Amino acid sequence: MTITNDMAAPILDLRKRIEKIDRLPAMPQLAGRIIALKSDPLADVKKLSAIVELDPGLTAQVVRYAQSPYFGYRGKVDSVHTAISRVLGFEVVLHLAFGMATCRPFRLPLGGPLGLKSFWKHAVYAAALTQALSSIQPADFRASAGLAYLAGLLQNFGLLVMGHFFQQEYGLLVKYLDKYPDRPITDIEMRLFGVHHGQVGAWLLQKWGLPEEVVVAARFHHDLQYQGSHEVFPQLVMVSNHILKRKGLGDATDGIIPEILLDWLGFGEYMALLEAKRVLEGNDSLRTMITQCVT
Repeated sequence: MTITNDMAAPILDLRKRIEKIDRLPAMPQLAGRIIALKSDPLADVKKLSAIVELDPGLTAQVVRYAQSPYFGYRGKVDSVHTAISRVLGFEVVLHLAFGMATCRPFRLPLGGPLGLKSFWKHAVYAAALTQALSSIQPADFRASAGLAYLAGLLQNFGLLVMGHFFQQEYGLLVKYLDKYPDRPITDIEMRLFGVHHGQVGAWLLQKWGLPEEVVVAARFHHDLQYQGSHEVFPQLVMVSNHILKRKGLGDATDGIIPEILLDWLGFGEYMALLEAKRVLEGNDSLRTMITQCVT
């Protein structure tokens, strides 16, 4: 579709307005405690369990995720401690809990293609799928499972920031996405605002001191040309997004996985789709997590 003159140049320079925000939102307190634990040489399952259990909603999400059929645990997951020690592992729960705690204070309108329901549905599925795809990479350059999960979960963090601080402009983005459904979202954002949600998300995540792998994934998860530090993380996220697009989720341009991504990551399309089927089909635990995130 041809872009008309009303989108020939940025209508609003959102970058300048973002830079003028007097005070960045503080990292949520619970997320701060989790990230501090990451640097604690004495960190263990007991300490992480104690922090997660401060938040009943987060506790339920961790336990639900551990009950996912994908992990194949046949015992009863009746506590965060069990979820960490017997199913998910310390690193995955650390990053799962941190990602959930980070996003929760930001609010969007509930419905619509860029609403809170759509955001969390895509985020939860993308996180689980990105983590799963990392597990089928060759061992010599396999991405960290916990960081892969967090990269998938926080890839669209910029949309939360934009929708939370700039509601009127966010409404304009929704309007133009409806008007130009075949255009990449980043193209529309650049023409409207002079910045896209990947840049906005990376900006705040970096300010908060998140791992560079997650910052890079947020910044470049729409950029097939990116070749640089931690490139495996946006690459895994892109594969997840193309797969999820086949199910009508997310803002990938289509459901076709570029061959070059598969070559870089070291697995074939058949393996990727098989992993996606294992993660996504009949997974009530993920659907429950999504509901808990929205309410």
